[in-house]
Order: sequence, then structure tokens, then C-alpha cells
Amino acid sequence: MIIKAVNLLTLVVVWGTYYVATKISLSAFSVIFNGIFIRTFVLFFMLLVGAILRRNGELLKVRYIFLRLLLIGLLGFALDITAFLGFKYSTASKGAVLLRTDVLFSAFISLFFGEIPGLLDIIAMVFMLLGVGLVSNAQNLLKLSQGDVFFLLSAFFISLNAFVIRSVQEDKRNPGTDFVIAFYNNLFTLVFFSLFSLKSLLHEVIDNFRLLGINIPTLGLISAGMFQYLIYVVYYRNLRLFPVWLVRTSLLFMPVYVLIVMSFFGESITGKQLIGVVVILVGAFLLTMNNQFIKQRRQARR
Repeated sequence: MIIKAVNLLTLVVVWGTYYVATKISLSAFSVIFNGIFIRTFVLFFMLLVGAILRRNGELLKVRYIFLRLLLIGLLGFALDITAFLGFKYSTASKGAVLLRTDVLFSAFISLFFGEIPGLLDIIAMVFMLLGVGLVSNAQNLLKLSQGDVFFLLSAFFISLNAFVIRSVQEDKRNPGTDFVIAFYNNLFTLVFFSLFSLKSLLHEVIDNFRLLGINIPTLGLISAGMFQYLIYVVYYRNLRLFPVWLVRTSLLFMPVYVLIVMSFFGESITGKQLIGVVVILVGAFLLTMNNQFIKQRRQARR
């Protein structure tokens, strides 16, 4: 029981620290440089660990799944750049909360796969939408701040990517391993970051490289790279050890961790926003638990 709690707590801390480190690094470095540096850092680390564990040979086994791996990388780029823009124009505290609306978007996306939401699902969705308005401190959902819109877009891409990743994991002809999916996710995200800024890439890298030094933003940048790699390791490990619903429910504590940490960096939220945090997390919990209940009921009927 203690080991289970430690594993899940580690995931919360790792993911939350990545958000904090990203916010700190973006206080000095550009969004593009941030993405390229982090993904390059993770790429070399993956290749090194893969060589030590003799797993790099798996990277050649991409028959039938290559195009979907490319799509995963494209969505990885989309969710990264929108999240970075969110952190650039908003706070890490709001980002940690709003990015948890990926549960809400997963429910919406499921509609296209013929999964009709039940009454509890609809109540939870309405709860989360109200929570978004409270956290964003907007008069209505059509007047969200620029940073908050980017966070919500990132949450949507996270949800969409999860469906594509699952299809690769469950491919009957060539199910992709966690290592293969994580590697190509990172590699193609790096490629798309580079292509996106192709005309100004050299200028972007040189200008930002000059800012590297013994300072807080550089520490944040390096830490973001380290914790991005650890997310791959710890998240996939927890998915193998525990049910998906338990992992996703545990991640609902991550915004609380970020709120506490960022309070030491001068970020604060109003009472209204705090209520919004609770509303969003309760809605996400209801959606997660209800979906798990439905899955168990379907399995019992088979």
C-alpha cells in the first residue's frame, strides 16, 4: 500500500515540477527555444538509456504504426506549443488546473466513437465548464484570457493524442511498446518545433543560447528537460502498475501541488478561483470514476 502511494505521489510531484520548471524557464527563454531544448535534451537521454538497456533496436519496429507515430508527434507539438504559450501569458497555477480539463475533452471526443454520455457525465461536464469560468475569472466562457485559451487548446490536444496513443498500443499487427511511442512522440515533436520556426530557427537558437548561464531560468530549463523525461518513465510505469482510472485520479492532486509551490514564487489566486479549482477537480473525478464504472459493467456483461 505504501509503495503504491509512493509511486502515485512521485508521478504527481514529477508532473507538477515540470509545469513549475517550464513556467520559470519561459520567464527568459522563448517558446520555440524552450520546446527545442527540452525535446533535444530528452532525445539524447532516451538514446543513452536505450543503449544501456539495449532497447534501441525496438525503434526500427514501426511497421503499420509509423504514420500514427508521426501523428502522435504532431499532436505532441501542438499540445506543447499551446501549453508553453499558456505558461508565457498566464500563471503556472491556472495552467495546472486548466490542463486537467483533458478529462472533459476526452468525454467530448468519445462522442465521435459512439459513446453517449450519461446523466452523471453531463453534470460533471457542466461542473467543469463552470469551473473553467471561475478559474479564468472571466464573465463568460467566450471572454477567456489569451493564456487560458492556450491551456484549454493544449488540454484538447492531450486528449486527442491519448486516443491515438491507445490505438498504437493496441494495434493487432504491431502493438507499439511504451519506449517506441515515447521516443517517436518526442522525436517528431522536436521535428515539428524545428519546422515551425525554420526561417528563424538559427536566429532563435543563437539569441536564446546567449541567455544560458548560472541563473534561475537556465535551472528551470534544464529541470524542465529532466522532468519531461521522467514523466515518460514514471507515467508509463504507473499505467503498467495501476488501473488507468487510479492514475488519472491521482493526477488531480497535481494542481494542488503546483498551487502550493508557485505560492513561494509570488503567484496567488482569489477565493473565486479557488472555488473554480475545486469544481474542476470534482468534475474530473466524477467523469473518471463514472467511466471506470461503465467499463467494469461492460466487462461483467461479456
